[in-house]
This record gives sequence, structure tokens and C-alpha cells, in this order.
Amino acid sequence: MRDGRTRGERPPEEEPSGLSRRGWAVIVGSTAAVAVALVAAAALLIGMPAGDAPGHAVSTSGQQAPQLPEAATRPTPLGLPPRPTRTAVATVPEQPVDSLTTGDCLQLYPSKSAAGYPVVDCASPHIAQLLSRGVLPQPAGAPFPGKEALDTQVTDLCGAPGILNWDWVAVWNEDVQIDLRYPDTAEQWASGARSYYCFIYTFSRHELTGSAVGGG
Repeated sequence: MRDGRTRGERPPEEEPSGLSRRGWAVIVGSTAAVAVALVAAAALLIGMPAGDAPGHAVSTSGQQAPQLPEAATRPTPLGLPPRPTRTAVATVPEQPVDSLTTGDCLQLYPSKSAAGYPVVDCASPHIAQLLSRGVLPQPAGAPFPGKEALDTQVTDLCGAPGILNWDWVAVWNEDVQIDLRYPDTAEQWASGARSYYCFIYTFSRHELTGSAVGGG
């Protein structure tokens, strides 16, 4: 952070005694000239010409305020393609989440915990994609490791090399999000659930095209 303090002006040094009358006259004259210059500068700073009475601001009627372009003509934010109208209603049946396969594109994506999703061809507009899925290696009967440890484990699995198509990611840039789904409670863990899912979508819920899945 920059220091917000400003240095005060250095006080003038005292004049030596014993000046002649001419010397005093020069000093007084110089001081008066400086005072006039300071008053003029102050008048400019407060927006009125020197010599005007206080409260009379300089007219700005001849100046025009900058005009912002209309919303329709403003440029698209860097890295984000234009956003088409989002599909509000699924046009294909939902498929149970445990029947999804890696690479499935989801026409709608209400949340990572939905029971099922409508699957469409990735060339068609879609809101999200199943980036990866798998089974955690911990055996049945293993103690619940805790949500934080599982979150770290699944994050590493979903970010493994080759999973993401980085050309696709570059199109959507910082708007890309990844949701992790896994058994995150002791009850789910004790039931033997070990499946995890990695969903990719955009924070702005853009309708996507193409596949985010890498070549392996």
C-alpha cells in the first residue's frame, strides 16, 4: 500500500538581521507577488476565475459529458463468447446419474446432486458435461475419512492429466467451474457408496457446445 501521508512544506529559513532598506523592499515585494500568485492558483482550483466573488463557479455548458455506448454495441467480455438463450425445459428424458458415462453432455444442470440429467449430443447446446467419473479406492468398511480429505482426493482425480480439453477451456476462460460429487457424509460412506463424479459447466450457465473432455 502506498503511504497516504504527504510532506508539509519546509518552513522558510529566517532572514539574517541587518538588511538594508532596499533589501527589505525587495523581500516585501517578492512576498506580495507570491501571495497574488497563490490566490490566483487557489481560485483556479476551486473552479472560479481570479477576481470573481466566491460562489460563482465557472460555466461548463460548453463541455459535453462522455457518452457510454448502448448496451447492444458494447464489446463482449474478453474470453467469453456471446451467451445464447438458456434452454429452460428439457427436450429429452432424464437419465439416472449412476447410468451416466464420462463425456455425457447435460442439457440441463440444476445442481450436482440431482437424481438424473437429460443427456444430449455434445454438438447441441448444453449446460454442463460429465467430465469424469469413477470409484474411490477405499474398501467397504473403511472409516469415513472426512469431507475435507475426500474433497482433496476427488479434486486430484478430477484434475488428473489428460482429463480436460484445454482448447475448450480457453474458449470459456475464467468462467469455467467444476463440481465434485461424492459420498460426503458418514451415513453415505457407511452405506458403501464410493462413486464420484466431476461435472464441468460455466458459472454464468452459458449454453455450451463441443466437448470439454480431453484426449486422455
